[in-house]
Amino acid sequence: MSEEIIKGPVLITGANTGIGRKTLELLTSKGIEVYACARKEKDLKELDGLTNTTAIKLDVTKKEEIKQAVQQVKELGKGLYGLVNNAGIANVGQIFTHSEEAMYEMFDINVFGIHRVTTAMLPFLFESKGRIVNISSISGILTASFFGLYSMGKHAVEAYSDALYVNLKDAGIEVSIIEPGNFKSEIGMSMYTKRLDEKKDLRILMTDEQREMQLKEMKENFASPEPYPEPDDVAEAIFDALNSEMPKSRYLVTSNQEETNWVIKRMLFEMCQMNSNHKYSYSREEIIEILDQVMHEKEFEF
Repeated sequence: MSEEIIKGPVLITGANTGIGRKTLELLTSKGIEVYACARKEKDLKELDGLTNTTAIKLDVTKKEEIKQAVQQVKELGKGLYGLVNNAGIANVGQIFTHSEEAMYEMFDINVFGIHRVTTAMLPFLFESKGRIVNISSISGILTASFFGLYSMGKHAVEAYSDALYVNLKDAGIEVSIIEPGNFKSEIGMSMYTKRLDEKKDLRILMTDEQREMQLKEMKENFASPEPYPEPDDVAEAIFDALNSEMPKSRYLVTSNQEETNWVIKRMLFEMCQMNSNHKYSYSREEIIEILDQVMHEKEFEF
């Protein structure tokens, strides 16, 4: 893999913490210029003081800030080679307890936010024939009991990224999806802090006792230090997606073998369900033959 493939700056949303910050640190350590996006002034001030970093104020839900970010990139005059759509939030609870307003907020940030920023930055990427890297999750494949809403958004990111890949490949723009497992981040603490101030009407079909119990569980699981490793491996996968001569369309990055097992078994389980007891089912031997065929293919075509 050449160190010269990244031909211009890389813009990262949510660059102040977690995966975004680790990716920023990795890229800038290699001499790559990064446009680091964040919402809060204190974060922007800190980011602006880092080497090879230009801070850009950007809330992915605010069209005016996105417009201003585009103008700032234009004025910097260096174009844009890479876009890393990393900004996002989480929200837990049984799926029927989320109000429509809460669902819209999740999609507004985690799905529509990616679309807004991507479409705004596409003119730069058409010119550079650059890269788009969307941060999904193993929750884009799995759906845990209390992460249904989060999974809905990440499933949408998976489909959106697949569509982008097909629609942009002829323009020379590569699109990759990163699917991290559990790594250290501030998304859990942010979720817990926000939940403390959450309006009651955002949580439906719950008693006050159930609310208190869930808050207690969230405090135990998300407000204490996380036992997960730093997301260095995720940052390395993002770098590969930006810099490889032949980037993968998907990068599964887990922190342990068990998480990988969950993902692969889930995908095989769905395949077996879809293949079971219908007119055009395949035999086990035929499925193995198909598996052998697709293992070395870069993309899937109908």
